[in-house]
Amino acid sequence: MHIAQTNTAKKLRFGYKTSHPKRSFFHASKIKTLFAACLIAGCGAAVAAERIVDLGNQREISREALVASLKQGEFILLGELHDNPAHHADRAWLLEKLAAARPVIVAEHLERGRSAAGEGELLPTLESAGFDARNWRWPLHRPLFEAARQSARALVGGNIERQTARAIVKEKASALPADIAAAIAAAPLTENARQTLEQDLLDNHCGQIPASLIPGLSLAQRARDAAMALALEAAVKDGTPALLLAGNGHVRRDYGVPVLLDALASARKTIAVGFLESDKTFELHDAALKARYDFIWITDPATREDPCLNFPKR
Repeated sequence: MHIAQTNTAKKLRFGYKTSHPKRSFFHASKIKTLFAACLIAGCGAAVAAERIVDLGNQREISREALVASLKQGEFILLGELHDNPAHHADRAWLLEKLAAARPVIVAEHLERGRSAAGEGELLPTLESAGFDARNWRWPLHRPLFEAARQSARALVGGNIERQTARAIVKEKASALPADIAAAIAAAPLTENARQTLEQDLLDNHCGQIPASLIPGLSLAQRARDAAMALALEAAVKDGTPALLLAGNGHVRRDYGVPVLLDALASARKTIAVGFLESDKTFELHDAALKARYDFIWITDPATREDPCLNFPKR
Protein backbone atom coordinates (compact mmCIF):
# COMPACT_ATOMS: atom_id res chain seq x y z
CA MET A 1 0.00 0.00 0.00
CA HIS A 2 1.48 3.33 -1.02
CA ILE A 3 0.28 6.66 0.28
CA ALA A 4 1.03 9.67 -1.88
CA GLN A 5 2.75 12.52 -0.06
CA THR A 6 3.98 16.03 -0.61
CA ASN A 7 7.31 17.02 0.89
CA THR A 8 5.46 18.59 3.81
CA ALA A 9 3.39 15.49 4.44
CA LYS A 10 6.53 13.41 4.67
CA LYS A 11 7.74 15.41 7.66
CA LEU A 12 7.00 13.99 11.08
CA ARG A 13 7.39 16.52 13.85
CA PHE A 14 10.17 15.36 16.08
CA GLY A 15 9.83 16.48 19.65
CA TYR A 16 13.08 18.35 20.17
CA LYS A 17 13.07 21.53 22.21
CA THR A 18 15.01 24.02 20.14
CA SER A 19 15.14 27.77 19.84
CA HIS A 20 12.34 27.36 17.28
CA PRO A 21 9.92 24.90 18.94
CA LYS A 22 7.35 25.28 16.18
CA ARG A 23 9.81 24.11 13.58
CA SER A 24 11.06 20.82 14.94
CA PHE A 25 10.47 17.65 12.94
CA PHE A 26 12.34 14.78 11.39
CA HIS A 27 12.18 12.78 8.18
CA ALA A 28 11.40 9.10 8.80
CA SER A 29 11.99 6.01 6.56
CA LYS A 30 9.09 4.06 4.93
CA ILE A 31 7.23 1.22 6.66
CA LYS A 32 6.92 -1.42 4.00
CA THR A 33 4.43 -3.82 5.54
CA LEU A 34 0.74 -3.66 4.72
CA PHE A 35 -0.06 -3.83 8.42
CA ALA A 36 1.93 -0.74 9.22
CA ALA A 37 0.54 1.26 6.31
CA CYS A 38 -3.02 0.42 7.32
CA LEU A 39 -2.20 1.17 10.93
CA ILE A 40 -1.01 4.68 10.25
CA ALA A 41 -3.23 5.79 7.39
CA GLY A 42 -6.31 3.74 8.15
CA CYS A 43 -7.76 1.01 5.90
CA GLY A 44 -11.41 1.75 5.44
CA ALA A 45 -13.56 4.82 5.88
CA ALA A 46 -14.49 4.49 9.55
CA VAL A 47 -11.13 4.06 11.28
CA ALA A 48 -10.47 6.09 14.41
CA ALA A 49 -7.31 8.16 14.40
CA GLU A 50 -6.22 7.10 17.87
CA ARG A 51 -4.27 3.84 17.92
CA ILE A 52 -1.93 2.30 20.48
CA VAL A 53 0.45 -0.33 19.17
CA ASP A 54 2.67 -2.77 21.00
CA LEU A 55 5.68 -2.85 18.67
CA GLY A 56 6.88 -6.09 20.21
CA ASN A 57 4.13 -7.98 18.42
CA GLN A 58 2.76 -5.25 16.08
CA ARG A 59 -0.71 -5.48 17.55
CA GLU A 60 -3.11 -2.75 18.54
CA ILE A 61 -3.86 -2.68 22.25
CA SER A 62 -6.25 -0.79 24.49
CA ARG A 63 -5.39 2.11 26.76
CA GLU A 64 -5.87 -0.18 29.73
CA ALA A 65 -3.45 -2.75 28.30
CA LEU A 66 -0.82 -0.05 27.87
CA VAL A 67 -1.27 1.03 31.48
CA ALA A 68 -0.82 -2.56 32.63
CA SER A 69 2.44 -2.80 30.67
CA LEU A 70 3.74 0.52 31.95
CA LYS A 71 3.20 -0.63 35.54
CA GLN A 72 5.91 -3.23 34.93
CA GLY A 73 8.54 -0.58 34.18
CA GLU A 74 10.93 1.12 36.56
CA PHE A 75 11.69 3.85 34.03
CA ILE A 76 8.64 4.96 32.02
CA LEU A 77 9.43 7.34 29.16
CA LEU A 78 6.53 9.19 27.53
CA GLY A 79 7.30 11.15 24.37
CA GLU A 80 5.43 14.01 22.76
CA LEU A 81 5.19 16.29 19.79
CA HIS A 82 5.41 19.54 21.68
CA ASP A 83 2.61 21.34 19.83
CA ASN A 84 0.04 18.54 19.83
CA PRO A 85 -2.60 19.05 22.58
CA ALA A 86 -3.82 15.46 22.23
CA HIS A 87 -0.44 14.16 23.34
CA HIS A 88 -0.58 16.21 26.51
CA ALA A 89 -4.17 15.16 27.26
CA ASP A 90 -3.47 11.47 26.65
CA ARG A 91 -0.37 11.50 28.82
CA ALA A 92 -2.34 13.28 31.54
CA TRP A 93 -4.75 10.35 31.43
CA LEU A 94 -1.84 7.94 31.76
CA LEU A 95 -0.47 9.81 34.75
CA GLU A 96 -3.82 9.55 36.49
CA LYS A 97 -3.87 5.79 35.90
CA LEU A 98 -0.32 5.42 37.22
CA ALA A 99 -0.86 7.66 40.24
CA ALA A 100 -1.14 4.79 42.73
CA ALA A 101 2.59 4.12 42.32
CA ARG A 102 3.39 7.77 43.19
CA PRO A 103 6.26 8.00 40.68
CA VAL A 104 8.84 10.72 40.60
CA ILE A 105 8.15 12.63 37.39
CA VAL A 106 11.11 14.11 35.51
CA ALA A 107 10.24 16.76 32.92
CA GLU A 108 12.27 18.01 29.97
CA HIS A 109 10.39 21.29 30.35
CA LEU A 110 12.04 22.07 33.71
CA GLU A 111 15.71 22.58 34.60
CA ARG A 112 17.64 19.88 36.38
CA GLY A 113 18.25 20.38 40.06
CA ARG A 114 14.94 22.24 40.43
CA SER A 115 11.46 21.04 41.37
CA ALA A 116 7.91 22.34 41.07
CA ALA A 117 5.88 22.63 44.25
CA GLY A 118 2.83 20.43 44.59
CA GLU A 119 0.69 23.31 45.81
CA GLY A 120 0.01 26.86 44.72
CA GLU A 121 -0.85 28.36 41.36
CA LEU A 122 0.44 26.06 38.63
CA LEU A 123 2.28 28.35 36.24
CA PRO A 124 4.33 30.24 38.87
CA THR A 125 5.42 26.97 40.45
CA LEU A 126 6.54 25.67 37.05
CA GLU A 127 8.36 28.91 36.27
CA SER A 128 10.20 28.65 39.57
CA ALA A 129 11.59 25.37 38.24
CA GLY A 130 12.76 26.89 34.96
CA PHE A 131 9.65 26.52 32.81
CA ASP A 132 9.64 28.98 29.86
CA ALA A 133 5.95 29.74 29.31
CA ARG A 134 6.43 31.54 25.99
CA ASN A 135 8.69 28.96 24.34
CA TRP A 136 6.52 26.09 25.55
CA ARG A 137 3.42 27.96 24.35
CA TRP A 138 1.54 27.94 27.63
CA PRO A 139 -1.19 26.87 28.35
CA LEU A 140 -0.65 24.00 25.88
CA HIS A 141 0.90 21.79 28.58
CA ARG A 142 -1.50 22.77 31.37
CA PRO A 143 -3.49 19.47 31.43
CA LEU A 144 -0.26 17.47 31.56
CA PHE A 145 1.24 19.36 34.47
CA GLU A 146 -2.02 19.52 36.38
CA ALA A 147 -2.10 15.71 36.25
CA ALA A 148 1.60 15.50 37.08
CA ARG A 149 1.21 17.50 40.28
CA GLN A 150 -1.70 15.29 41.35
CA SER A 151 0.03 12.01 40.48
CA ALA A 152 3.68 12.43 41.36
CA ARG A 153 5.65 12.00 44.53
CA ALA A 154 7.75 14.84 43.12
CA LEU A 155 7.90 16.81 39.86
CA VAL A 156 11.53 17.60 39.04
CA GLY A 157 13.49 19.09 36.20
CA GLY A 158 15.63 17.04 33.86
CA ASN A 159 16.94 19.49 31.27
CA ILE A 160 20.21 21.38 31.20
CA GLU A 161 20.04 25.15 31.47
CA ARG A 162 19.69 27.07 28.21
CA GLN A 163 22.96 28.88 28.68
CA THR A 164 24.75 25.56 29.22
CA ALA A 165 23.25 24.17 26.02
CA ARG A 166 24.38 27.24 24.08
CA ALA A 167 27.88 26.91 25.49
CA ILE A 168 28.05 23.24 24.50
CA VAL A 169 27.05 24.04 20.92
CA LYS A 170 29.89 26.59 20.71
CA GLU A 171 32.58 25.07 22.90
CA LYS A 172 31.63 21.38 22.68
CA ALA A 173 33.09 18.97 25.26
CA SER A 174 34.89 21.66 27.26
CA ALA A 175 31.51 23.11 28.27
CA LEU A 176 30.03 19.84 29.54
CA PRO A 177 29.33 19.56 33.28
CA ALA A 178 31.46 16.78 34.75
CA ASP A 179 28.64 14.38 35.60
CA ILE A 180 27.09 14.74 32.15
CA ALA A 181 30.45 14.26 30.44
CA ALA A 182 30.98 11.04 32.41
CA ALA A 183 27.52 9.72 31.54
CA ILE A 184 28.01 10.41 27.83
CA ALA A 185 31.45 8.78 27.86
CA ALA A 186 29.95 5.66 29.45
CA ALA A 187 27.22 5.38 26.79
CA PRO A 188 28.68 5.99 23.32
CA LEU A 189 26.34 5.81 20.34
CA THR A 190 26.76 3.29 17.58
CA GLU A 191 27.94 4.75 14.30
CA ASN A 192 24.50 4.26 12.78
CA ALA A 193 22.79 5.97 15.73
CA ARG A 194 25.23 8.86 15.56
CA GLN A 195 24.56 9.38 11.86
CA THR A 196 20.81 9.15 12.41
CA LEU A 197 20.93 11.75 15.17
CA GLU A 198 23.00 14.13 13.08
CA GLN A 199 20.69 13.76 10.09
CA ASP A 200 17.65 14.35 12.28
CA LEU A 201 19.24 17.51 13.65
CA LEU A 202 19.90 18.76 10.14
CA ASP A 203 16.31 17.97 9.12
CA ASN A 204 15.10 19.59 12.34
CA HIS A 205 16.59 22.83 11.07
CA CYS A 206 15.14 22.40 7.56
CA GLY A 207 18.60 21.66 6.18
CA GLN A 208 19.49 25.34 6.66
CA ILE A 209 22.38 25.17 9.13
CA PRO A 210 26.06 24.76 8.31
CA ALA A 211 27.54 21.31 8.77
CA SER A 212 30.04 22.80 11.21
CA LEU A 213 27.25 23.29 13.77
CA ILE A 214 26.08 19.67 13.74
CA PRO A 215 28.71 18.24 16.15
CA GLY A 216 27.91 20.89 18.75
CA LEU A 217 24.16 20.48 18.35
CA SER A 218 24.52 16.70 18.59
CA LEU A 219 26.58 16.97 21.77
CA ALA A 220 24.06 19.39 23.28
CA GLN A 221 21.29 16.91 22.51
CA ARG A 222 23.23 14.11 24.16
CA ALA A 223 23.85 16.37 27.15
CA ARG A 224 20.11 16.92 27.55
CA ASP A 225 19.55 13.17 27.35
CA ALA A 226 22.28 12.53 29.92
CA ALA A 227 20.81 15.11 32.30
CA MET A 228 17.40 13.46 32.08
CA ALA A 229 18.88 9.98 32.51
CA LEU A 230 20.79 11.08 35.59
CA ALA A 231 17.62 12.60 37.07
CA LEU A 232 15.70 9.39 36.43
CA GLU A 233 18.44 7.22 37.88
CA ALA A 234 18.58 9.34 41.03
CA ALA A 235 14.79 9.19 41.40
CA VAL A 236 14.55 5.40 41.60
CA LYS A 237 17.21 4.95 44.26
CA ASP A 238 14.54 4.70 46.94
CA GLY A 239 12.59 2.08 45.01
CA THR A 240 9.98 4.37 43.48
CA PRO A 241 9.36 4.27 39.71
CA ALA A 242 10.50 7.25 37.67
CA LEU A 243 8.63 8.70 34.72
CA LEU A 244 9.99 11.02 32.02
CA LEU A 245 7.97 13.60 30.08
CA ALA A 246 9.97 14.68 27.03
CA GLY A 247 9.96 15.02 23.27
CA ASN A 248 9.92 11.92 21.10
CA GLY A 249 13.56 12.42 20.16
CA HIS A 250 14.62 12.14 23.80
CA VAL A 251 12.77 8.88 24.51
CA ARG A 252 14.09 7.04 21.44
CA ARG A 253 15.90 3.81 22.18
CA ASP A 254 18.48 4.19 19.41
CA TYR A 255 20.07 7.48 20.50
CA GLY A 256 17.98 8.98 23.31
CA VAL A 257 17.71 8.68 27.07
CA PRO A 258 17.43 4.85 27.05
CA VAL A 259 21.01 4.58 25.76
CA LEU A 260 22.20 6.48 28.85
CA LEU A 261 19.94 4.51 31.19
CA ASP A 262 21.33 1.24 29.87
CA ALA A 263 24.77 2.37 31.00
CA LEU A 264 23.68 3.95 34.28
CA ALA A 265 21.13 1.38 35.48
CA SER A 266 21.19 -1.55 33.09
CA ALA A 267 19.29 -3.90 35.43
CA ARG A 268 16.20 -1.69 35.53
CA LYS A 269 13.37 -2.08 33.04
CA THR A 270 12.84 0.87 30.69
CA ILE A 271 9.66 1.32 28.62
CA ALA A 272 9.56 3.98 25.89
CA VAL A 273 6.34 5.27 24.33
CA GLY A 274 6.42 7.47 21.22
CA PHE A 275 3.46 9.76 20.53
CA LEU A 276 2.92 10.14 16.78
CA GLU A 277 0.28 11.48 14.40
CA SER A 278 -2.18 9.73 12.10
CA ASP A 279 -1.67 11.83 8.97
CA LYS A 280 1.94 10.79 8.44
CA THR A 281 3.34 7.85 6.50
CA PHE A 282 6.22 6.64 8.62
CA GLU A 283 8.91 5.64 6.18
CA LEU A 284 10.26 2.91 8.43
CA HIS A 285 10.50 -0.82 8.14
CA ASP A 286 9.20 -2.60 11.19
CA ALA A 287 12.57 -3.43 12.75
CA ALA A 288 13.62 0.22 12.70
CA LEU A 289 10.39 1.40 14.32
CA LYS A 290 10.69 -1.25 17.03
CA ALA A 291 14.27 -0.10 17.67
CA ARG A 292 12.98 3.36 18.54
CA TYR A 293 10.05 2.68 20.85
CA ASP A 294 8.35 -0.14 22.72
CA PHE A 295 4.89 1.31 22.09
CA ILE A 296 3.49 4.04 19.85
CA TRP A 297 0.34 6.04 20.54
CA ILE A 298 -1.06 7.59 17.36
CA THR A 299 -3.39 10.59 17.59
CA ASP A 300 -5.00 13.14 15.33
CA PRO A 301 -2.47 15.62 13.96
CA ALA A 302 -2.10 19.10 15.39
CA THR A 303 -2.96 22.02 13.14
CA ARG A 304 0.25 23.66 11.99
CA GLU A 305 1.89 25.31 9.02
CA ASP A 306 4.80 23.76 7.18
CA PRO A 307 7.62 24.53 9.65
CA CYS A 308 10.09 25.14 6.81
CA LEU A 309 8.08 27.68 4.80
CA ASN A 310 9.63 30.68 6.52
CA PHE A 311 12.81 29.12 7.85
CA PRO A 312 15.77 31.44 7.20
CA LYS A 313 17.83 30.32 4.23
CA ARG A 314 21.58 30.04 4.45
